[in-house]
Amino acid sequence: MTLFLKYFLTYPVVFTVVLWGNSIFTHYRIIGNVIFTLMPLVAAMTMYLWIIFLADEFLHFLESHGPILFMIKKLKIGSFIMICFYALIASALWLNGISLEPVITKTTRIVSISNVNTGTLNYRHLTVAPWDNEMATRNILLTDGDEADLYPGEDTEIFVRKGILSFNRVLEIRPDMEKYYFKMLQAAPDSKVAIGGLINLYSKRNEFDLALEWYDKLVTKFPAEYEIGFDLAGKLVDAKRYRQAVVVLKNVVEVKKDYDVLYMLGYALAWAGEKDEAEKYLILATELDPTDFRAFYSLGYVYRDTGRYLKAKEAWAKVLQLLPNFPEVENNIKSLEKYT
Repeated sequence: MTLFLKYFLTYPVVFTVVLWGNSIFTHYRIIGNVIFTLMPLVAAMTMYLWIIFLADEFLHFLESHGPILFMIKKLKIGSFIMICFYALIASALWLNGISLEPVITKTTRIVSISNVNTGTLNYRHLTVAPWDNEMATRNILLTDGDEADLYPGEDTEIFVRKGILSFNRVLEIRPDMEKYYFKMLQAAPDSKVAIGGLINLYSKRNEFDLALEWYDKLVTKFPAEYEIGFDLAGKLVDAKRYRQAVVVLKNVVEVKKDYDVLYMLGYALAWAGEKDEAEKYLILATELDPTDFRAFYSLGYVYRDTGRYLKAKEAWAKVLQLLPNFPEVENNIKSLEKYT
């Protein structure tokens, strides 16, 4: 039983705990001092030490003298306690990762980046400048999910969420693109890349008023641009800001009158309550591509909502021709039978 515990339980548990702890430290990382960034390195070195202990169980190359044997036993006990402590902290980090708190964005600057290579574990950690009026720098582990091309001196955004143990867990680290684009505009005020980048950035943050301000500047400088506007309109539609989407799409349709633009404009108009105008663009979309069901689908609702039930049935019947077994549309047609 003793040999079983030694070879088939103790050593595998030690190795498993270290590898598990290292994954937890990098995945559920928190903002802290340098100790938190060095602990995975210490744990990896401890695991290598236990690999030596395991080899010595068979080769006995460390037990030739009594004093050495005594030191080995003490070292094994001390390192085992260290591994247990490491597992305890890793468990706390995992528990702290449980949270429903909102994600908070912190802006800072990278002071330094260090690379650590232990053979089985390679990782980086960075030191960032203070924020929230604090004086001390902060150390954070980097993971594969972070931007790979971070560099010292770069402005960055750190996304954190307070965990159940009240520690701020770091979710992601990436360049502060807002500052980057503004610096680009200082050098080139008419940079289409920078203006488009700001529009995309603000729309992703749901800061649509800012995104629309920059979109106005974009179309002033680049009236033939449509891709950025179409993407912005899609995000506005997803956010149910249909009237603002209509304004953007009417600019886009002047430049590119393809099916997707016409359909999205008709869709947005319908949801904005402009049924008659929506009909016009949706019909244009069906004429441009009569094999796509989406415009017919939306036309059915436009016709139904304006009391033209026969036309609604015809539009939805066309949907079923293009896309059979559509239960929603089948039910819609049945619901209109009492009107026709």
